[in-house]
Amino acid sequence: MNAHAHPAPDATSTPQTPDTSADLAGTSAVVLGAAGGVGRACAARLAASGARVVAVDRDPAVRDLPGVTAVVGDATDPDLAGRAFDACAARPAVLVHALLAEARAPLSDLTARQWREVLDLGLVSAWQWGAELVRRCGGPASLVLIGSVHAHGAAPGMAPYAVAKAGLTALARAAAAEWGPAGVRCNVLEPGFVAVDRNAHRWRDPAERRRILAAYPLGRLCAPEEIAEVAAFLAGPRSSYVNGVSIPVDGGALAVLPETNVPEPAAGPSTSPFAPDRKAP
Repeated sequence: MNAHAHPAPDATSTPQTPDTSADLAGTSAVVLGAAGGVGRACAARLAASGARVVAVDRDPAVRDLPGVTAVVGDATDPDLAGRAFDACAARPAVLVHALLAEARAPLSDLTARQWREVLDLGLVSAWQWGAELVRRCGGPASLVLIGSVHAHGAAPGMAPYAVAKAGLTALARAAAAEWGPAGVRCNVLEPGFVAVDRNAHRWRDPAERRRILAAYPLGRLCAPEEIAEVAAFLAGPRSSYVNGVSIPVDGGALAVLPETNVPEPAAGPSTSPFAPDRKAP
């Protein structure tokens, strides 16, 4: 699950101040993977929207998140969903699934156990918890699945993760078709590279950071709070007719044609090939 997140320092990053209107007042939201990273930011943002948040993670640090009800356990435990929804102080109307697992190995070297572990946590649990939400919500509800741009392109050694994230898109479509008539919406939010503690070894390394920035047209890192803003939109009534779709939140990375030549960035203030030419006249 996600590690604790600290926003990456970036002079060009200016996330908007969260809208603290009570979009979700009178309801409960269950957030999976809430101990850190994107999940923690989502839990805080939904609480700011008035939701009574139940924050779930196997990391006991989830208890440190202020203003929430913490539930510690493994999301693949069949009994944990019942415990979490029983902890809701109001009608459950939102579920955010921000879980991930990885098995980094060449495709031909992966084991069946590695595949099952990644898919159980990253995909199957989304269906299990979503079904529990449908059984409990008693009215309109929103399921927000945190996917990834890895659903659209492969990176060597990360096949199970990519398959799990791509599967969330198919799950959202199936849920839209079957749960939509009950007023339950299901959508996927697909982040690009987000600066959190679990990948800090990359964005804190100057050379690696320049390489990452060069791949993103906005030319800066994404903070987890920026992902949480979109999650809050999908969770609340302002997206009431959005159902069964996947929304990239990637700074424009997927908008770039794959054959685009991205050169090895040189050190300096402007490293992105997408940045305007700032040479002196």
